[in-house]
Amino acid sequence: MVKQGHYAKVSRQKKQRQLKQRHQVHEQRALTPDAVVEFLQVRYHLTRAKRQRPVVRKTMQRFVALWLTVAQKTSPNWSVMTVTKQTLQQFNRQLPWQGYAIISQAVMDFQAFLVKEVPAVPLERRLTLGDTMTEADWKKLVTTQLAVNALLGLVNDLSQITNAQIAQLQAGLMHDDETVDWSRAANLVAPVTVMAPDTDAATKTWYEQLEKLSLEYFD
Repeated sequence: MVKQGHYAKVSRQKKQRQLKQRHQVHEQRALTPDAVVEFLQVRYHLTRAKRQRPVVRKTMQRFVALWLTVAQKTSPNWSVMTVTKQTLQQFNRQLPWQGYAIISQAVMDFQAFLVKEVPAVPLERRLTLGDTMTEADWKKLVTTQLAVNALLGLVNDLSQITNAQIAQLQAGLMHDDETVDWSRAANLVAPVTVMAPDTDAATKTWYEQLEKLSLEYFD
């Protein structure tokens, strides 16, 4: 007659094997950190691209790629405010005002994507997302960058630009109803937008597509 303790031992061994197998499957499915950017880019494309017009899709693909690349350097704790600010700084004067306007229309939806998808990325050490933006936060970030771009077009030296100058221009980029005045932004930024000498052909084509968009496109 088989003793009850034997059954208990077999049961424990079976559970241990099952736990080990589940752990091995989890390890096989887990991403390496250097695959995170591409993984989230694909997720964004799959969940958003069909709803976006071609120029919006292309612009957001560029923004998302740069945003995630910047964020990856701060892993595993991502601050939406900090990464967004640094991403806009990298676009700088090279991105036409129309690019900033398109991003403005889609950025809060992008943040919603991040809130849902970033913590779910299958990593051994999970990412965390914090310091999310309000609409007012975003408007402050984008108008600050537009003001800096306009001032850089005049002095070409960030160290010569004061916070007071930025604040003055920034205030002029807002309507009374707290929306961004893209007409004013176009007048300030378009004359000082520059293209780097080493800009590749695909980026040049994208910039040219953006520059063809009139203010009516954003009404």
